[in-house]
Amino acid sequence: MKVGEVINLSEVEQTICKGIAKLRFQNNRDKGILNKKVGKQSNEATDLEGFAAEFAFCKLFNLCPDFTIEPRRTEDDCGDAVLPCGQTVDVKATKYPTGRLLAVPWKGDNIDHYALMVGEFPSYTFRGFMHREELHKAERLGNLGYGETYIAQQHELKEHSCARCG
Repeated sequence: MKVGEVINLSEVEQTICKGIAKLRFQNNRDKGILNKKVGKQSNEATDLEGFAAEFAFCKLFNLCPDFTIEPRRTEDDCGDAVLPCGQTVDVKATKYPTGRLLAVPWKGDNIDHYALMVGEFPSYTFRGFMHREELHKAERLGNLGYGETYIAQQHELKEHSCARCG
């Protein structure tokens, strides 16, 4: 069972995450991409936590992380990982143990699943998946102080059940 599994990043993996996060942030600012972070944490912390959670997810599922640093347009975003069955996953991170899975409505329909990782660099816990069609429902829209977002509780998240992925 992978839900509830803790992933600790090694020192080498931590160095990789720090480097990619720094390069992505700088490249996005150089290209004029607006920083859309939510919360009072630093830009560095936002980018590091985001990429490190993606890296931990990929490590758990034996996938290759996306090491690219080129800016992506929102409508072109196909997620952070591709499962063996070809389905895409947008990995979300929160430091709050009871944190919720959040997804902004303006994300495109290129994402198949959302996954939630809970923790802080360099240790994360996988909390589960939710399919885009289950998350992108009008009744899930809420506002946590930063605009409308889709919200799911951790107990609603599932193991991925694609037979082709195993």
